[in-house]
Amino acid sequence: MKISTIITCYNQEDFLEEALSSIAHQTYPNWECIIIDDGSTDASAQIAKQWQEADNRFIYFYQENKGRSAARNVGISKASGSYIQLLDGDDTLQPTKFEESIKLFECGKCDIVITNFYEMKDGKERSPFCDLTKYSFTYKNILLQWDIDFNIPIHCFIFSTKIIENLYFEQVLRAKEDWIMWLSIFKKNPKVAFIPAPLAMYRLHGQNTSQNKALVEKNTEVALAYILKNETLYFDEFFQKVINKYKEKIAKMQQRPWYKKVFYALIGKE
Repeated sequence: MKISTIITCYNQEDFLEEALSSIAHQTYPNWECIIIDDGSTDASAQIAKQWQEADNRFIYFYQENKGRSAARNVGISKASGSYIQLLDGDDTLQPTKFEESIKLFECGKCDIVITNFYEMKDGKERSPFCDLTKYSFTYKNILLQWDIDFNIPIHCFIFSTKIIENLYFEQVLRAKEDWIMWLSIFKKNPKVAFIPAPLAMYRLHGQNTSQNKALVEKNTEVALAYILKNETLYFDEFFQKVINKYKEKIAKMQQRPWYKKVFYALIGKE
C-alpha cells in the first residue's frame, strides 16, 4: 500500500532539506513524495531537484505562485498512492510515522490515522499548542472547538484516498483552508485511529502563515462566513459559541471591499 506524500513549499530553502530527509528516512519504504514548488525564488527548487535525482520516489513540480491550497490540490491530483500524507516544507515527520500508520490501515478499520505532534522553535522542542487527546475526532468538535482549544496540524493526518475523493482545498483562502477541508471530510463520518506518540513536528518561525496575524484574521472571517452559509449541523451552537466572539469583526468585514469578491467566490456566486 503506497503512501503519497504531498509537500508544498514556497521559499523554504532553510527547512526543505530537513523536511525531505524526514520522508527519505521513513522505515516504511512504499511511498512517493510529490513536491509542489509554489513559485519559489530561493534555492528550494535546487534542493528538491537534488533529492529527485538521488531517489526517483521524489517527484518535483513547479508552478507559478497560486497559494498553498492550489499547490496541495495539484499534488493530490498527481498522487498514485492509496493514502495521502500532507506536509508543509518547513515541518518534518518522525521515521516511524508511515509504518505505524500503515499497521492501523491494514486492520481495515479506519479511513484516517492521526498522530500526535510536538513543536519546535529556535531549535528547541516544546509542548504542542493544543492537546489532541482532549476531544474525539468528530465533525462536531472540529466545527465548535477549532481555534478555541483544538486544532490539528495538517501533517498529523494520513487519509485514505477514497475519503478525500472529490474534495479540494478552497483556493481563495490563504489560511484556515484546512478547517474547511476537515469539515468536508468529517461530514462523511470517517473511522479515525489515533496514535498518541508525537510523530509529527510543527515548526514555529517568522515565516509561518500562522504568524501573519492580519492574514489569519482576514481568512478566519471569510471561513466563518463560509461556514455560516454552508454548514447546517450544530448551527445554533456554532453561532452562539463562536460567532458571538466575532460579531463585531464580521459586521466590519462586510463593509470591506474584498469581502464580496472572496465570499462570493467561495459560495459560487458572481
